[in-house]
Amino acid sequence: MGNTESNVTSGVKKQAGVSTQKLYKLVNLKGGGLLVDMMKRAINNKQFAEIDHAIKTKVEPFLYNKGRGRYIPIAQIVKLRNCERPRHKQLPEIRILENPEEDYDIEADCPEVSEGDFLINPLGYREVVWDLKERGAVGETILHLCFLNATSLHADLAKRLLRFYPNLINDVYMSDEYYGESVLHIAIVNEDPAAVKFLLDSGADIHERCYGTFMSPEDQKGTRYDVIEHEAVCVNPFTNYEGYVYWGEYPLSFAACLSQEECYRLVLAKKADPDNQDINGNTVLHLLVIHEKLSTFDMAYETGSDLYIKNNLNLTPLTLAAKLARVEMFFHILNIDREIYWQLGSITCAAYPLEQLDTIDTKTGNINKDSALNLVVFGDKDEHLDLLEGVLIDLLKTKWNSFVKAKFYRQFYFFSVYFFISLFAFLLRPRAIGDGDDESPVNRNSTQTDMNANDTTSSPVKALFAHNLTEILCTYSTYSENVMQTEISMVNSSIIDVNSTLPINDGDEWTSFSECPLLDISTLENRIKLSAEALMVLGALMYILSALREARFLGAKMFFENLSTAPSRVLFLFSCWLMLTIPLVKFLCLPELEDHIAVAIMLTTAPYFLFFCRGFKTVGPFVVMIYRMVVGDLLRFVTIYMVFIMGFSQAYYIVFLTFDNSEEEEPEPELNPISSPMESFISMFLMSLGNFGDYYGGMEYTAHEMQAKTLFVLFMAIVGVLLINMLIAMMGNTYTKIAETKNEWQRQWARIVLVVERSVPPHDRLKNFNHYSQLMADGRPALILRLNMTDDEKAEMKEILDMKRVHDKLSNKRKTEREARFQKLEMDHQRGLELKAKERRYANA
Repeated sequence: MGNTESNVTSGVKKQAGVSTQKLYKLVNLKGGGLLVDMMKRAINNKQFAEIDHAIKTKVEPFLYNKGRGRYIPIAQIVKLRNCERPRHKQLPEIRILENPEEDYDIEADCPEVSEGDFLINPLGYREVVWDLKERGAVGETILHLCFLNATSLHADLAKRLLRFYPNLINDVYMSDEYYGESVLHIAIVNEDPAAVKFLLDSGADIHERCYGTFMSPEDQKGTRYDVIEHEAVCVNPFTNYEGYVYWGEYPLSFAACLSQEECYRLVLAKKADPDNQDINGNTVLHLLVIHEKLSTFDMAYETGSDLYIKNNLNLTPLTLAAKLARVEMFFHILNIDREIYWQLGSITCAAYPLEQLDTIDTKTGNINKDSALNLVVFGDKDEHLDLLEGVLIDLLKTKWNSFVKAKFYRQFYFFSVYFFISLFAFLLRPRAIGDGDDESPVNRNSTQTDMNANDTTSSPVKALFAHNLTEILCTYSTYSENVMQTEISMVNSSIIDVNSTLPINDGDEWTSFSECPLLDISTLENRIKLSAEALMVLGALMYILSALREARFLGAKMFFENLSTAPSRVLFLFSCWLMLTIPLVKFLCLPELEDHIAVAIMLTTAPYFLFFCRGFKTVGPFVVMIYRMVVGDLLRFVTIYMVFIMGFSQAYYIVFLTFDNSEEEEPEPELNPISSPMESFISMFLMSLGNFGDYYGGMEYTAHEMQAKTLFVLFMAIVGVLLINMLIAMMGNTYTKIAETKNEWQRQWARIVLVVERSVPPHDRLKNFNHYSQLMADGRPALILRLNMTDDEKAEMKEILDMKRVHDKLSNKRKTEREARFQKLEMDHQRGLELKAKERRYANA
């Protein structure tokens, strides 16, 4: 009955210390004890006087008011429980104590509470019978020990104890480990319907809540803390609900989670409420979804449980099944929730309510993040893929055909136009003249002289170009002085075509905007280029404004979640922001900076096509593979790859520090191929790709040729062969997994549908929602589908219809019982006020 070893250890080890607990002398967990021995003799002899006398003399001193009990404020009980918590989670009143578990005295500041006080505020007090100072190691009473042993002898002893002290039945564990667990909980866990019936008939509280750490979800155990205002423990609401003993606090939910139908009906017959919510807001139906108890779910629903209550995470049983990927439960609840209109042979017309299914809020048009469709499409479990069938796919297709397809293709065409405009803008950029040109300046300018022989116009920019080119030509020492003078004269007498080249600015500022080549409009090509750039700036601004508008009606959190599903869109929006800086760069006339920005824009613009490719079945799966390989395989590979690259690059840099080929007779001896640490790093990368010719040849000019070649063999074996082939194998495995995964492309397509849907304003979403949905008889919007059913599905449909008829009848009964309970609380409150008034009159008299 445990979740973790730590829980079992902390509870059981304390209970094993029987020598320090007076209670364990009467009854202990080993099945023995003074009263047990007496009860055994009494049963054998049929003489109960001895055991009755022992109960009166041995047990009664452990009880408040001779077994009548007393009311203790919840604040004091919370402080007592809080003593067990770590220092940083203790209440201020407890933290100041040096040893809280020993120093805190609950009796010291515990006021006397009358019955009137309790009736006025029943949540502010707890009735306690067994002395809190005389409890067991984990806060148990003698009755808990009897039911934990779970033998017929201990059962008889428990009945004997309750005969003398009936109020003892509702005492609970006081330790945080099992806090709130009553003997009724234990009897249900023992799967003992006879004991459950006896306890219910004896007045056991059917609404007692078990808050203990032992019964919490695993991920909430470390987040528990107390507040003095209420008895319930506070926890982090975000949880996955995983826990072996997370059974929902109430006896009724315990019976449901353990599939104890007889115990469940016994507790329900005592007017227990199946819609009571635990600390996470879960009802019986939520818990049955968590534990995947399909048959018990039907029984609980049939007996009146509400299918539409939401827990603390705003999840109904249906959406909880979607979140946890409970495939069978999800489709079963869908079948329960649907409405059958007509049936003709195997064809059935059914309406599926969209309030929990659709991502569009049925009233406001906002995005419902907690809808079943949203939870399934953006779920990260493999089981979520199995949910992308049937109704959800039909709903996605309906959305696609209604409005998403038109929006998707409109975005695709607009981006295509934007991209081709960017090609014109950047392909028409002028080419700069510099030392890195492959073509000889002499030949290039000779050609330009012939082309522009008839052009006699001149400008300051052209003069500056000629001046810079003259300086460049003067640096070529391989030409004779006469040849250089001839060429310089030729260049100065010619006209350089401004449209084909850009000067390399030597650091002097431009004297006017007319001299800046980035703003030159003297030729048709430049005018086309500037016009394309202007259109790009306008398009980028429209994209940015559209994204900001989307962020406004989605909210920042959902907007960034939306971006995280489409990395290529993030890159594209970044390119749009960069594009908005281009006018400023042109205004300042910074050609080199503009080149860097232009490169970044093109690199981040083109991948946006991948976003649209995910919407097509032919290429969509390959986009998914690329994403998975980059994020998974490549990232892991680079981590290991960098370790070897950094090590070998440093080693080779040291080796090539001794590079010397000055003795070679070649007219142009080779330069050191690894002349700097950065060159060494790049060289290792190129060598891993098989480009090692220059580096291998240069090894013989170093003073460590053998060492260098030995390192080369090791490097190629480890990196070039082992790691590279490992990467190929990893990528091949990823490709196979994605290719064989059922519905993987369906999920990617579904995400595209929902991402495009989120870009639509709420009022337009609501308008489209009303277009494809129809109202049911009860006013709820629904998706109408025609289904082709098999014989088994038709049989299941008839069973569900019968179950729903019983549910409607019993749910009304549950409502009546709930109203009666509220009326009783009001009557008790009124009676408490009368008792308090009587006490005041008696005190005044």
